[in-house]
Amino acid sequence: MLQYWQMSFPPERVGIIAKPHPAALPFIQAAIRVCESRGVSVELGIEAARILGWKGGLERNHLAAECGLVVVIGGDGTFLSVAPAAIQHGVPIAGFNLGTIGFLTELSTDSIQVELEKLLSRKTRVSERKVLRVEMEDGHYLALNDVVTSKGNIARIIQLELKVNHSHIAHIRADGLIISTPTGSTAYSLSAGGPIVNPEVNALVITPICAHSLTLRPLVIPDGLRLTVTREENENEVFVTIDGQKVLPLKAGQAIHVSVDKRRLKMIESPDMNYFRLLAEKLNWGFNKCH
Repeated sequence: MLQYWQMSFPPERVGIIAKPHPAALPFIQAAIRVCESRGVSVELGIEAARILGWKGGLERNHLAAECGLVVVIGGDGTFLSVAPAAIQHGVPIAGFNLGTIGFLTELSTDSIQVELEKLLSRKTRVSERKVLRVEMEDGHYLALNDVVTSKGNIARIIQLELKVNHSHIAHIRADGLIISTPTGSTAYSLSAGGPIVNPEVNALVITPICAHSLTLRPLVIPDGLRLTVTREENENEVFVTIDGQKVLPLKAGQAIHVSVDKRRLKMIESPDMNYFRLLAEKLNWGFNKCH
């Protein structure tokens, strides 16, 4: 279940990260004005500084470490690029959508001034989202949305073994396999035929990608389980993609281990929005053009 809390005090320093696009300029400027009017100092990410024509700017990892709040102006990809650092440092993220759908960047850039005023006045809501811990031979990684094991460019299926808590579940012949959080259920998993899962549900979603079997369907399991995906064949290139940001090779016989991390991502949500309204606005879920 999601945990909600209010920000107990305005942050002393706000970091601004922006999609590298000129359209972000007026929204970066508006965010800076609001912060300065409240006596809150601002740190800019490298892309945001470049858009303003300024020199310098902080790398995203350093920015999250230095600030009490991160403002993202962009799409879900921009949001996901800073999520691991925000999780590591326990810093909340406020995402303002400058992309297309924007499930994570649910706040509107058109109302960035009003929303930031609310946020700095503590009139906002922070939800804590569960994240995946992905363990590989070279280390571990964090994923807010999903971890995908998939083939390279060759149009051949790959073979994977799936275990749950060390027990064999299935041999999978498919283009790949997605393991997602409820937060990530509306991303790649949904495109591959997976279900929409409310973030308040304590679950993980396992979604095969174009499985070579009519019976291998998406599966929702309790999030207290530990999943192991092992590559079984050695004919094709296979990669592990974490939140669409990091791509790592997976050799034959190697495995990834996926579980829910103890840490959470703190995400600013609009007090005027709920999950079902978000589905309706972003996906037209429940929309009937006949009415």
